[in-house]
Amino acid sequence: MTYNFKKIGVGVMALLGSAGCTITMSDDAIFNPPKWKDIALTADELKFVDEAKLTSEASKLLQQSQFKNILPATIKHGFIDAEDERIAYSLISANEKSGYSDRPLILSCYGSGGDRPNHGVYYAEKLLPWGDVLQFDYPGYGDSSGEPSIAAVKKITPAIVELANEFSGDRQLIFWGHSLGGFVCPHMAAISPKFDGFVYETTALSAEEAAKVWKPWFLRMIPFIKLEPAQSDQEGDNATPLAGFAAPILVLSGGKDKILPAWLSQSLADALERQGNDVTYLHFEKGTHINVPLQPDFVERAAPFFDRVKSTRGGAVAAE
Repeated sequence: MTYNFKKIGVGVMALLGSAGCTITMSDDAIFNPPKWKDIALTADELKFVDEAKLTSEASKLLQQSQFKNILPATIKHGFIDAEDERIAYSLISANEKSGYSDRPLILSCYGSGGDRPNHGVYYAEKLLPWGDVLQFDYPGYGDSSGEPSIAAVKKITPAIVELANEFSGDRQLIFWGHSLGGFVCPHMAAISPKFDGFVYETTALSAEEAAKVWKPWFLRMIPFIKLEPAQSDQEGDNATPLAGFAAPILVLSGGKDKILPAWLSQSLADALERQGNDVTYLHFEKGTHINVPLQPDFVERAAPFFDRVKSTRGGAVAAE
C-alpha cells in the first residue's frame, strides 16, 4: 500500500523550536483509534453506541425518505479469525420489507479515526440507503485484537474479503473506502472474485499527494511542519489496484474538507480515468471530510451510479 511512513526520531520540543522542517513518520502514526474500553470477549457482547437509532421503530431516521422500509434494520455482530488476530465485524441488514434479498452488500473501510463500536451507526447512516453494510474494526481498533499498523491491515485483508463474499451471496458487492479506507479497500477489491462497484469517499491518490496537506492530529497545531512519505513497499497508488476492472467507480469530494481537500479526490479520479476505468466524480461544495453522503443532494446525484451497479455484473472481469 502506498500510505506507509518511515520512522524518524524527532522530539516535539525540537520541532517547536525549529523554523520549519520536513519529517517522515512511522506507518502506524496515521492510525488514530478512538477510545473504547468495553472490549467484548464474546460475540454477544459486541455492540454499537446508539444502536437503537438503526433498530428502533421510533428512530428519527425514519423521517428521511431514503430510510423508508429500510429501518428498523437487523444487526449481526461477530468475530472472525484472521491470521493471528481476532477481528470484530458487524452486518447491518435492511428490514425485510425493503426487498432485502436484492440489495447490494457494501464493504465499508473506515477512516483512521473511525471504529465499529463508536462510529458504526454513523457509517451505516451514510451507506445503508444504498445497500446492506458490512463493517469491521482494523487491528487495534474497537473490539479487534492486535496493533494498528499497515502490516496488520494487510494480514487480515484476505479474511475480510472472504467474509464479504460469503455475506454478499448472489448480490452485488460494493467496496466503499473513506479517507484511510481509500488506501485499504482498493487492495481488497482487487483480490475479490466479486467486485461490482467501488466508492472512494474524500480520500487521495497517494501518500505523496496527501502528505502535501495532511498532518496527524498531534501535528496540526504546528503550521511549519511538512510530512514526507517514505518509499512505499508496493508499486502504484490507490488507483493502480483497480486497473483493468470494468466495475463502475464513484469518487466523492467535499468543498469544506480541511483534512484531504477536494483536489486530492479530483487527482484520484483523473488517474482512474487515465488508466481506463469507468469513473464518476461528484463534488459537493458544502461537504466536509466525513459527511458528503449526508448532503441534501447526494441521493439524487449519486443514484445513477448505484442504479448502474445494480444493473451490471462482472466487475471482476478485466475491462477491454
